[in-house]
Amino acid sequence: MEGVVIARGRDGAPEVVVLGFVPADERRIAFNLAFGITLAVTGVAESVGGRAYSTGLYFASKAGQILGEARRQRLEDFRRSVDPDRRFNPGKVIDPRLVARLIGIAGPFTPLVRLMTNRLKPLIGERFDHERNPTGSGTQLGEDRVRGIPADVAWYAYACSQCGYCVNECDQFYGRGWESQSPRGKWFWLREYVEGRVDWSKKMVDSFLVCTTCELCNHRCSSALPIEPSWMKLRGLIVTEEDKGTIPPFEMMAAALDAQGDIWAGYRDDREDWFPQDLRDRHGPGTRANAIYFAGCTASYVEHDIGIASVRLLDAAGVDFGYLGQTEQCCGTPMLCSGKWELFERVMLENIDAVKSAGADTVICSCPACDMMWRQYYPRWAERLGIDYRIKVKHYSEVVVERIASGEFSFPERPDGKRTRLTFHDSCHIGRASGIYEPPRALIRALPGVELVEMAHSREEAHCCGSVLSLIGEPPVAVDLGKIRLDEAVEAGAEKLLALCPCCEFQFRVTAEKKAIGLEIQDLAHLAAEQLGYDLPDPHPEVRRQWAVFEGMIELMTPEGFAALMQDMFPEMIDAMPWGMGRMMRAMARVPGGLGAMKPLFPMLFPRLLPAMMPRLMPEVVARVKQRIAMPDYMAEQMPDLMPQVMDSLMPKMLGDVVPLVSQPLVDHLHASVGRHT
Repeated sequence: MEGVVIARGRDGAPEVVVLGFVPADERRIAFNLAFGITLAVTGVAESVGGRAYSTGLYFASKAGQILGEARRQRLEDFRRSVDPDRRFNPGKVIDPRLVARLIGIAGPFTPLVRLMTNRLKPLIGERFDHERNPTGSGTQLGEDRVRGIPADVAWYAYACSQCGYCVNECDQFYGRGWESQSPRGKWFWLREYVEGRVDWSKKMVDSFLVCTTCELCNHRCSSALPIEPSWMKLRGLIVTEEDKGTIPPFEMMAAALDAQGDIWAGYRDDREDWFPQDLRDRHGPGTRANAIYFAGCTASYVEHDIGIASVRLLDAAGVDFGYLGQTEQCCGTPMLCSGKWELFERVMLENIDAVKSAGADTVICSCPACDMMWRQYYPRWAERLGIDYRIKVKHYSEVVVERIASGEFSFPERPDGKRTRLTFHDSCHIGRASGIYEPPRALIRALPGVELVEMAHSREEAHCCGSVLSLIGEPPVAVDLGKIRLDEAVEAGAEKLLALCPCCEFQFRVTAEKKAIGLEIQDLAHLAAEQLGYDLPDPHPEVRRQWAVFEGMIELMTPEGFAALMQDMFPEMIDAMPWGMGRMMRAMARVPGGLGAMKPLFPMLFPRLLPAMMPRLMPEVVARVKQRIAMPDYMAEQMPDLMPQVMDSLMPKMLGDVVPLVSQPLVDHLHASVGRHT
């Protein structure tokens, strides 16, 4: 049961609204009988002067009692003027028909239905003939499935009450406007899938993958369903187990991570270059301490100010810590979220081993995604794999605030006496994921000359920045989502928006530039270290440079992008075709109607031709990619090694969409090359 008090009810007076949920499975007879309980509850309310909250389909015959006669009449008059044929919402709201009349007739039988329903107790959890599907990753071995869907996820789909509490708060929904993108829409789709009425498509796979994992739906769900964890489980199922393909740019990240241990295609040898030289003897790689500072990929390769500021702050607060340096790898968040669980498992095990080998039992993070992995996911996976974990995790704000509270550390007063009005963005991966809301705010309040103002949505209610999956999967949507959050900060009267998360800050900087929003984005550790007198690098130039590369890669790794690349390479492609197929195509171009007859075979030919063509084509592919996308030298140097892995992963899944885009242009090119035109 859930209850709320409405200040102004139907008649202007306060009202208490009670929302009841009866757990039942619509596939069982008990579901239909369970409705009798709702009639009984409504009858109790009516006996003490209450009523059903609204009319809908079932209580349309009580519209005058529920809505008030005056309101019912206004609705009736409006309907008569705009919908005289009663085409819209037939049998609903104020138009009682068969269903509403049957509900009225059922009233006297409610006690009998209640008796039967109470005897048919609802079964919580899935019931079915066991279908064992062991996975290859060691994470869900022997888990029960319903048409391949994990049993608990299937049951949650039927347990969803379709109330819609999750819909308007879902950034996937309000960023796109399609109900199918919301949790309610996905639960409905999963029901249809379990019933065999729909099947996986690339569009539905992507709709689960582009969820930003903000977890706001978990807090909104009236049935307390674990929505985001269910989507996370499905990511591993559809990508790792069923090989349906992830969002294309994640393939480049995976190739870079596999080769160098980071998602930005930086060299492993350069990972520790950001670390301050004067702190190396006390805290640098090779030093022994109980705590390890874990920088993460983005602080190590893009937003260096975050890593520098974090270790400066910890050192100033008197914290004894070490740093892994080149043995640190990506925390694995992108691989977990993109469904590439085998790679996630590997880097997780290597990171755990690196921390233990350094003699530490505590990890201090600055990045919320890294924090979430070490605090939430590593322990769960370690338990599944039978690994002794026992590693404590803290965010640097927790550590520093403890020192401030004990009187061991404080910030000096600002000599200029200036005051800055700023607001704080609660990153989803440390807020809702781990409940860390107060330590960052306590750190902000400890900074002299700072006034903290809250946005309309903060703490548990904070909106997502729209980064990660949306930024990589659908950049225009991500920018729209980011603007919603930046607008909130502007409306709060803030001069600066502070955040903890490198990805949130990256997203906000991209959004502010794309939408021309004049709001400064700053990392909390950066601000705190500046208060200590440190001069830190400006992250904006590197963010712009890296985003230009990412944006180019995102555009390239689409069917349209690959089709355009292939069209630029038609001469090389034809020369690279095995079994004399290129010569045959040129010969057919000289035969009237020859290529037209051959064109329907392209969808069958290309999947067979490309594996043999790619080794010869790859140097040209790499050269063309470099021409299209201006990238740092270190990234360009690795393209000959990275691109083959990316193409091997993407092309088999994307060819079905690419071939129709290149078929006619290829025919046109062949005709033109022999002097004939269609």
